[in-house]
Amino acid sequence: MFKPVILSIFIFLFAGLTPAQYINHDLEVVLSPDSNYIKVTDVITLPVDSSTQEIRFQLHANLDLTMADSSAGYTLQQVTLSDSDSTAIETAVPVNTYLVRTNNSSSGRLSLRLEYQGTIFHPVEQQSKEYARGFSETPGIIDERGVYLSGSSYWLPKFGDSLVTFNMNVYTPPDWDVVSQGKRTQREGVGVQNLFRWESPQPMDEVYCIAAKFTYYEKSLGDVMAMAYLRTPDPALASKYLETTAQYLEMYNKLLGPYPYTKFALVENFWETGYGMPSFTLLGEKVIRFPFILHSSYPHELLHNWWGNGVFVDYDSGNWCEGLTAYLADHLIKEQRGQGMEYRRSALQAYTDYVNESNDFPLSEFRSRTDAASSAIGYNKAMMLFNMLRQSIGDDIFVKSLQAFYRQNQFKRAGWDDIRQAVASVTGRDFKFGFDQWVQRKGAPQFEISDANVTGSAGNYDLSYTLNQVQEGDSFQVAVPVVVHLSGIEEPFIQRVAMTTKSQTYQMNFEQEPLLIEVDPEFDVFRRLHLHRASGL
Repeated sequence: MFKPVILSIFIFLFAGLTPAQYINHDLEVVLSPDSNYIKVTDVITLPVDSSTQEIRFQLHANLDLTMADSSAGYTLQQVTLSDSDSTAIETAVPVNTYLVRTNNSSSGRLSLRLEYQGTIFHPVEQQSKEYARGFSETPGIIDERGVYLSGSSYWLPKFGDSLVTFNMNVYTPPDWDVVSQGKRTQREGVGVQNLFRWESPQPMDEVYCIAAKFTYYEKSLGDVMAMAYLRTPDPALASKYLETTAQYLEMYNKLLGPYPYTKFALVENFWETGYGMPSFTLLGEKVIRFPFILHSSYPHELLHNWWGNGVFVDYDSGNWCEGLTAYLADHLIKEQRGQGMEYRRSALQAYTDYVNESNDFPLSEFRSRTDAASSAIGYNKAMMLFNMLRQSIGDDIFVKSLQAFYRQNQFKRAGWDDIRQAVASVTGRDFKFGFDQWVQRKGAPQFEISDANVTGSAGNYDLSYTLNQVQEGDSFQVAVPVVVHLSGIEEPFIQRVAMTTKSQTYQMNFEQEPLLIEVDPEFDVFRRLHLHRASGL
């Protein structure tokens, strides 16, 4: 990993940012895949005020930068900071830092016209073997097989974590195509090149440029265009994805609120990936041909346009969107098929198998999955948190809370506390302790039942039992589903008992004789699995 020289975004520049004041890029991009080369003209418009004296940004170190016009009251220079500088961060590519000094004396917009060019080629490398999906990755590549440029490529000047809007003209060889966020407004041949224009008036946390020799398919879904970009022509495969796009767009529009973009595109990648970007997904050529992907990974990536690419993640407080997306895509689809319990059990089993005292951490520290343990925490634990919340407030209120969260935070960065506040706004309940317990604290409860006893006779049976939390450390406060099977009664008795200490004893009275008691048989509570969750009586 390369150590960047800088990242110092001055608070006085971006404090109090309003939606009309995002950084905007007007881009002219020329791609030369056969030589790994890119040339960019970038007119950057930034919000400034009278106190703005200097602005810093980072750019890939392989790109030679010049400022085309220095007559507007600013100067540009490259600066170097030591590795010990507090503003240095880890990046996957080498970067240079630049300082723009201004003579600004009023509030408004500052326009910088920059030109930069060079090679970007970082080979695709296999992720950790422990990572279940076995995907590969690169921070950025321009190659004859295809182009992948993202925020981690630093192919555009990066001003900290500020959101950006952009318009982008991209010139490619004549048989190439380009995909990015937003809306495609131009697609035509210009001399010996192709020209593609993408416009994104919605704010983004990074700008993508994906290019390859694609065959293009589309299907109008009213206000949204479903698209497919395939590396090998396949009308039947494209049709399946376009129809599936229509199905899940309708489902999530009704569940959460209007889809935030004008398109959703399936884009076939030249290495195996499962990426969800604003308004498109980048999936590997093997992945997209597995039949089960249409109703598993594909709706997961589509749903990311609400969670992660519609409401952006405030990573400083933890990545909540993977767990929420898994719950409303992978889990919900399984639940609709009567397999929700099995999905939750598998999620809890993964946490039990892979997470231990040495590698555990709270959800507030999850950024992205890098191995089986981080996946079990960031995806599975977070997914179970949302399941427990749904069990607590009911389906209707749960959905209304998610709709409120989406409505209140669209195109903004949001964290776990914003979710809590949205739930509170709908329910009138605070939920602070519960969110703090599951988000800020690591670990999980582990339940064991003991001292189950039945006394009494026909028509009047008393059941008593003790529920224990046997994990190391303090108790968790949790509502635990307890199921009692009764003699002669087909439907069991179900009760959620409040548990606040490591060991609590409960009593129940029944007219029929209790035969069996089970603790959380549907796997609705986040916990470490234990062999003894049922007790005969």
